[in-house]
Amino acid sequence: MQEIKQDLQRVNDALVNKIKVRGNPVAISFIKDKPFPGYEPVQDCPCSIVRYAMDEGKMVYFDDTHNDCLVGMHHAGILPGKSEITTGHYLSGTSNFFTEEAAMRNKGASYSLPVGLVKGIAAAPLLKVPEDVKIEWVVVVCTPFQANNVAGCVTCRDGAFPYGELGASLCASLFATPWYERNIVYTPGDFGGRMHNRIKKEEMLVIVPYNMLHYIVELMDDMRMDIKLSREMTKPSHSDFWKGKKTADVAVEEAPEEKPELEGVKFTMEWDDEAKAMMKDVPDGILEMAVGNAEEYAREQSYPKVSKKSIDELMKKLGFEF
Repeated sequence: MQEIKQDLQRVNDALVNKIKVRGNPVAISFIKDKPFPGYEPVQDCPCSIVRYAMDEGKMVYFDDTHNDCLVGMHHAGILPGKSEITTGHYLSGTSNFFTEEAAMRNKGASYSLPVGLVKGIAAAPLLKVPEDVKIEWVVVVCTPFQANNVAGCVTCRDGAFPYGELGASLCASLFATPWYERNIVYTPGDFGGRMHNRIKKEEMLVIVPYNMLHYIVELMDDMRMDIKLSREMTKPSHSDFWKGKKTADVAVEEAPEEKPELEGVKFTMEWDDEAKAMMKDVPDGILEMAVGNAEEYAREQSYPKVSKKSIDELMKKLGFEF
């Protein structure tokens, strides 16, 4: 049984309804003896169990007889890796872009579970996991924008930085790295792993250890930011913020009575329909901040209302787009 009892319903709600990750958050469990009742084996690449649980809602597992990739079996510690895999020759010997030394360093630096630690690895939608099945960590697929809230929760609540991994096989990131690092792991995954899980070009994966799931709930339950105070603390004296502050304050004071819209967020100036529609994709926890930023920019530019055009301009100024 788990050492720390998590409220999985609240965790799932924060990930799905507030952060808006793709599909089901996926619970990863280690099979130490025999397969768990209710889980079905898959004859597929080990990393693909994420997709089965995330997109199809299935409870699945792989072991020494149910699998279709020896690289994944090596990183999961279920079977000893063949020399072609442990030396990276399967990379350098089959392509013209991996050098032999680079492939050796890649596999040497990638985590693998100790052989014999587990007999299999299972995946299931978070809310379907039986009470007697121990959850090691939870995997979600989301955009980098959404990943800031998932992976960054450890920084906001604990002060530590999450562990970023780039270049390793996805099966290493999914099944071994969290075991060694004891930390949140975020990764784009490798080409094969992305393909087997049908990861879109704008998506990445975040792996959250079971004992850190409560950070997500704490962060998303009541995430607020005083935008005005933040600006006052961080803007230098020559910033345009101070030049336009008086005008902006007057505009807020003279604005019509605030009207509650978009699930409790209040607007202090007029918005067109396209602009409001763009806000529907923003996670609830930072929606108020996004609205405030959009209105502040529109006032600075002397726009009569917030529009798609003004938001696009702001996003470009900040270095990214919706």
